[in-house]
Amino acid sequence: MFPEKAVRPEAGLLDLGLRDLAGRLRARRVSPVDVIDELARRIERLPPELNPFLTLDLDLARDRARALESADPDRVGLLHGVPMSIKDNVSTKDLRVTRGMAALKPVVDGQDDSFVAAARACGAIIYAKTNMPPNAYSDVTDNLIVGPTGNPHDIARTPGGSSGGAAAVVGAGLNPLAHGTDAGGSVRMPAAHCGVVGFKPSYGRLPRIPAPDLWNARGHHGLLARRVDDILYGMDALVGADPRDPLSLERADWDMPRQRASRGRVAVARSLFGQEVDSAVGAAFDDAIDRLRDAGVPVVEIDQTWPDPVDGMAGQMAALEHHLYGDLLRTTPERFDPGHSAYIRRGAEFTMTEHLTAQRERVALYSLATELMELYDAILTPSLPVVSWRLDEVRPTINGRPVRRDPGSRWPDMLLANLLGWPAISIPAGWVGHLPVGLQIIAPWRSDRACLAFAAEVEKILDVPTSAPPN
Repeated sequence: MFPEKAVRPEAGLLDLGLRDLAGRLRARRVSPVDVIDELARRIERLPPELNPFLTLDLDLARDRARALESADPDRVGLLHGVPMSIKDNVSTKDLRVTRGMAALKPVVDGQDDSFVAAARACGAIIYAKTNMPPNAYSDVTDNLIVGPTGNPHDIARTPGGSSGGAAAVVGAGLNPLAHGTDAGGSVRMPAAHCGVVGFKPSYGRLPRIPAPDLWNARGHHGLLARRVDDILYGMDALVGADPRDPLSLERADWDMPRQRASRGRVAVARSLFGQEVDSAVGAAFDDAIDRLRDAGVPVVEIDQTWPDPVDGMAGQMAALEHHLYGDLLRTTPERFDPGHSAYIRRGAEFTMTEHLTAQRERVALYSLATELMELYDAILTPSLPVVSWRLDEVRPTINGRPVRRDPGSRWPDMLLANLLGWPAISIPAGWVGHLPVGLQIIAPWRSDRACLAFAAEVEKILDVPTSAPPN
């Protein structure tokens, strides 16, 4: 049974696998207009508390759908007619960008981010910008423009952040593929909270232009979907280098990925940084690992505790935030929410010595991770140590103890893949009551296809239902 406050799914075109839906659209067995009409009906029936959008333009989507109906069938892209939402921290030439910040003037700047341009070139219909916390700083999707987004499994709870609106639209059965960004777990965390799949590819797989710092190699574009194969299909459509991004990877690197001999073992850790895990989440994770072991997956539990990278990462990100918005905060403090204000002010105190120390610690962490990965094909961890918490909960707890509110303090094991630039994915692993639990898979450097192939195998073995089992 669905809880009273859940968004109930329905059957229709938008419930097809992405590969199936796109194939029907490309073969003209389904009209893009019919897909947008179904999308519109679903959006109309959403409870207002879900609130997943900062901008929505279905008229624009219908215009695009009608134009695609007359496209040359021999020249349509892999995402021809597929509706896709874009997180509102990237530019879209015909939809406003707000970055979730009331302090900024919403603009339609007539330019597409590199990801958006690639999606449009494949035939995707960009119809909305999804909700997010101000400049993606938080693990809760809320801002002073439209307010909070709810979780489709319980709208009184958070979908996570910062790609919370994206995870909510996928979890609510709207678009089959959503864009998100991930600098510290911001695709994988809301995917885990909303019971969907979230993939952060290797750094450079999806170019990022424009960007405030092309060389920091931490913030990634990513994808959210209901199934691993949907992610694979989307990546097949979207990958490719952009000469404006010096760290982007050529298409050939995706089509012919780096080969290495299988180690024949998969590492399993509750946490690589000593993060406490909620007992119920831990039990669900252990059950998933037992099922993988019973199915013949060569899992090996490891006892590994590395230095916690959160303080250095959070300080660097806060320093960038202060650089971007410190002056604006001083002149219009009323336009900033309290958490974002505190975060920006923290950045003013971050010293160059602390920055260089964080850089050195990141290099040391990379060495530790590569040494470990010489022994294994992948690392499995809980995606998050807790299930989704209530939107009105001031201090979320783990096993009854409050946790720090610093960005990153509840997901250091997600931050790892950002600091390494390695592919990582969160897939559904089970349920704690009516709330989903995610399992994270981290794979070696640039082994994105292997990561997705293994994730598909795990997904099939676990066979987690898309809604909570009856009590």
